[in-house]
Amino acid sequence: MARNRGRAREARVVAAPSPPNPRSLAVLGLILACVAGPVGAVVSVVALHRARRAGEKDAVALVGIIVGLATTAAFIAGVVYFQAVFAGQAGVCADLGPGVHEGAFGTFTCPAD
Repeated sequence: MARNRGRAREARVVAAPSPPNPRSLAVLGLILACVAGPVGAVVSVVALHRARRAGEKDAVALVGIIVGLATTAAFIAGVVYFQAVFAGQAGVCADLGPGVHEGAFGTFTCPAD
């Protein structure tokens, strides 16, 4: 302890972790947009915002936004379509009653109540 008396302590500068590179974030957003549309679109928007703030143009982020929105729209359209198909089939079953019926889209079975 006596040795350190009178000496100033050395100050260590710890740098904050740097945010991800906008390019790598844009690529991640594009990959996520193909798999999970809304998540990829949000990550791509963040990447585009960071690139614009840095004064760069990032086409990959823009493509990620477009693909993410298209994937989301296709998913929503698919859910609406399948709901309409199953609701239509249930409506036919209510009209025709239980049993096996031939329809325009093939054979379907209506359960007994």
